[in-house]
Amino acid sequence: MSNTKKKSAAPQPKAKRGAASAKPAAAKSSATRSNATRSGATRSGVTKRDPTQSQAKRESPKPQKTKAVEVAANPRKSKYFRSGTVAILGRPNAGKSTLLNALMEVAVSATSSRPQTTRTNVRGIVQVVEGARDKKMWTGQIVFIDTPGVNLKKGQLLDRVMIGSVEDALNDVDVALWVGDARTWGKDLRDLELEKPGTDKALGWLRTQIAKSARAREKGEKATRWIVVLSKIDTLGKPELLPLIERTVKVIPEVSDIVPVAGLLGLVDDSSNLQGLLNVVKEALPSGEPLYDIDAWTDLSERNLVQQLVREAIFQFGREEVPYECDCEIIRFQEPEGSRKMPEVDATIWVGKNSIKPIVVGKGGSRIREINHQVRTRFREVTGEDLVLRIMVKVNEKWFTRARDLRELGYGLPE
Repeated sequence: MSNTKKKSAAPQPKAKRGAASAKPAAAKSSATRSNATRSGATRSGVTKRDPTQSQAKRESPKPQKTKAVEVAANPRKSKYFRSGTVAILGRPNAGKSTLLNALMEVAVSATSSRPQTTRTNVRGIVQVVEGARDKKMWTGQIVFIDTPGVNLKKGQLLDRVMIGSVEDALNDVDVALWVGDARTWGKDLRDLELEKPGTDKALGWLRTQIAKSARAREKGEKATRWIVVLSKIDTLGKPELLPLIERTVKVIPEVSDIVPVAGLLGLVDDSSNLQGLLNVVKEALPSGEPLYDIDAWTDLSERNLVQQLVREAIFQFGREEVPYECDCEIIRFQEPEGSRKMPEVDATIWVGKNSIKPIVVGKGGSRIREINHQVRTRFREVTGEDLVLRIMVKVNEKWFTRARDLRELGYGLPE
């Protein structure tokens, strides 16, 4: 992939899956995610932890060091080490969480086909290890921050809190990725050319943020570097994609790179261009010390992970407006101890009106059992552990309009 200013080349034609899968990720490129393969991995790819670990050690779900790292026991940190924070931004349902999960090769951020599944910022940490098999070198650390979708059209308190989370993520980040759905990016470019804010005002917000960075750069101050990521390119042909890249260069000249990707194909597929995106992002980061240890991959605690997974399941199983009036509170999270061999969690799903409760519960409790099963399955995929989960459903009328209730659910609202 070309790393020229303003424009990044489209990926090559899709490689055969067998050939792509046969190569370990570390051999494919000079910038390789070290969390790609984990030693002693379960089927999900995440090492199971010792159930006798202390609560302090278990607060964040950190797997063991990867095979790529273990090959050299402790890879030396390069004197040219780069590290920094990267905000992943975009409209709802643009593919932001899918992109983060693909770059991490583990699903740390909730996804569904419905917009606004992500309601809080989630960090995923990619470790970059380069070099030949016996000369591994730790050369970079990229801290990605997945954010809620940018939608300024709605006026509920919850919507304002979510856009506040997006703007918090932009504070002091080194790079901002604007993820645009390639299928609708042509219309977005037309609106940007005409200086229309968009029906959800997202494009107007984007213009404002890019202009702020440009002004800071002109003053010699620290400025966020902007990169446009065109997602879902596997739904377009190259004849459609190349004109979009060229138009983006003309319409938004302030962005430093334009990178097309296909997150669902994953890092193992060269045609996804995800490795190319990692290369571009790493080169955009400043030289500096790592922000986390080499085996860190998220700052998400297991308690918060369960909350995220319940939200995800509600969005996947819910109909129409149901998911948007639901959320999850973790009432109790007990660590494995003594005869208790796995975490035990009591969770409550809040619903915003009486009519929604029977929909979430389902006939004879069928829907809540589906939600419970999916959460336990996904928890095992991410952590390698089983989970005891009990879910209740309660009605809390219009909880999304009250600051007190949002604080209780873990949204960062000031008192």
